[in-house]
Amino acid sequence: MFSAYGLAVILLVLAHFDVLSQDDYLAESEKKAKEILERAVQALGGEAFLKTQDITRSGRTYQFRKDDLEGLGKFQVYDKFPLKQRTEFGKKGEIVSINNGDQGWKIEYKVVKPQSPEEIKSFRANINHSLDYLLRFRLGEKGMKFRYLGRTRMDLDEVEGVQFIDKENDRVKIFVNANNFLPVKMEYKSPAFGKRWPTEDERFLYSYHEVTGVQIPFKTVRFSNGYKSGETNIESARINSGLADTLFAPIIEK
Repeated sequence: MFSAYGLAVILLVLAHFDVLSQDDYLAESEKKAKEILERAVQALGGEAFLKTQDITRSGRTYQFRKDDLEGLGKFQVYDKFPLKQRTEFGKKGEIVSINNGDQGWKIEYKVVKPQSPEEIKSFRANINHSLDYLLRFRLGEKGMKFRYLGRTRMDLDEVEGVQFIDKENDRVKIFVNANNFLPVKMEYKSPAFGKRWPTEDERFLYSYHEVTGVQIPFKTVRFSNGYKSGETNIESARINSGLADTLFAPIIEK
C-alpha cells in the first residue's frame, strides 16, 4: 500500500504532466492560429495589404431591424490608417461622421457637432473588430493571444477558425476559406451603446475583388443576436490615393 507521502508525490507528478500538456496544447494552438493568419494576410495581398495607407470605398448600404429592411442609401467611406475615418451618407454626403483617433465629429447639413464620448468609444470598438485593423495592426499587439478553433464547414465550403483574445479579454473570431484562406466570417461582441444592450455580432464577407494588389470584400452582411442588421455593397474602391489629413477634420466646404 502507498503511504500518504508516496501518494502525494504521485499526485504532484501527474499534476506536473497535466500542466505541461496544457501548456503544450496552448502553444501548439497559438502556433497554428498564427500560421492561418499569416496565410490569410498573404491571400489578401501580402505586403501590398500590410502597406496600404488609405482606402476609399463607395456604394450602397442597407439597414435592417430583425430581418426587416428599415432604410437604405448611398455611402462613401474614407479610411486613412490607422485611426482616421470619414463616412458620408446621402447622394451629396449630407450626413458625415469623422473620427481621428480619440476625436470625433458629426456634420448634418453643414452643422458641426462633436461626437459624444460614447460615440467615440463605439468607433474604437468597431475599428478594433474590423478585418482591416485586426490583420494590419493587432497581430503584434502586446498581450494579444491567438487560438486555433479547428476546421468546420460553412455552406458548401470548409473553413478554419482563429480567435483573437486581447488583454481586456475582448474576443474576435475569424474564419477563413480552407482552400484560398480569404476571410469569410467574423464573430465578436459589440459593447452597449445608448439604449442598446451588448450584441453578439456576425459579419459575412463575400465577393472579393482585387484592387491595386489587395483583395477587398465587396459585399458584407451583418447579423446581431441572430437577426440580419445590415448589408453593404461596394460599387467602387481605390487604394493609396493620398487622402489629405484635412478630410478628417471638421471643415465645412463652402
